[in-house]
Amino acid sequence: MFVSGPVFLFQKVENQHMTVPAGIVSQNLERMKIKPENGGIAMKTWSKRIGLILFFSLWAAAGLQIWAKKQEGKEKEATAVFAKLSLEDQNGIVQYYGKLKTEKQVQMLERREEYLRNLARRLGISSHIVISRTYGEDSQTTILQKEGANADTELRLVTWREKGEITGQSLYGSVTIYGGNFEEAFALRQQLKNVLDAEMEKKRSSVAVEGIYAGAVAIPKREQIAQVLLQGMDAKVASSNQAENLYTVYAYSPYFPESVRQGKKRINLSLTMYYDSRKQQTKVRAAVPVSVVAGEST
Repeated sequence: MFVSGPVFLFQKVENQHMTVPAGIVSQNLERMKIKPENGGIAMKTWSKRIGLILFFSLWAAAGLQIWAKKQEGKEKEATAVFAKLSLEDQNGIVQYYGKLKTEKQVQMLERREEYLRNLARRLGISSHIVISRTYGEDSQTTILQKEGANADTELRLVTWREKGEITGQSLYGSVTIYGGNFEEAFALRQQLKNVLDAEMEKKRSSVAVEGIYAGAVAIPKREQIAQVLLQGMDAKVASSNQAENLYTVYAYSPYFPESVRQGKKRINLSLTMYYDSRKQQTKVRAAVPVSVVAGEST
């Protein structure tokens, strides 16, 4: 028998009296199979993707590490400029300010001394400590001081009150490193941050190096000193103020990652030259980002 047109072979499948072409059943079953060679290709594709992700992750991490080392190198190069001034009695200074988080505030007066002693121990200070207290109209301050052969340390816990209730607590820290430089001050600042940052909010800190020149420094000499420091730190002046006994410059240097806002400008470097007529000497000070103001309240 001759049949014109396409020919389909049917296989009767008993499923609610439906008849499904056997060819279609065979094709669908074949599609449902996972061929070994396809599985191998998929695994290779995923392996390549994972390899690329790992490669770019390692590449990014290496890039960040290289950037951090370059940044550290720039900081050291910039701060080494201060040594060129040949100042007498050079010291490194670290300042820290933070407002204690509410859950970290020390309510009882007797425990505030213990709190400062514990902080001092974590900073490696455990002996020859002097504790004192002062009282203001709306505040009470507990002070820890340590005068050492290599450094002087002061920690102040200020408790602010209103109508007998504590409204906030602030911690101020100041360390003077005798004969210290910027590198030592930066290292100590990091130690302070490691100990204190987790307990604080609205925190900030700075490092500085200062030294003295005997006698008064004339205005042209002041400008020359400032120029040497600013050029060595690749800094751009944001503002300056010059008076008879005081010369101040605020600037921004790309070598230091932190900065603060002064009006619409960012600054991270302050230079100060102050003539003390009583001691007949000029004090030169460079601070990064700027010196912490120790008199503010919450």
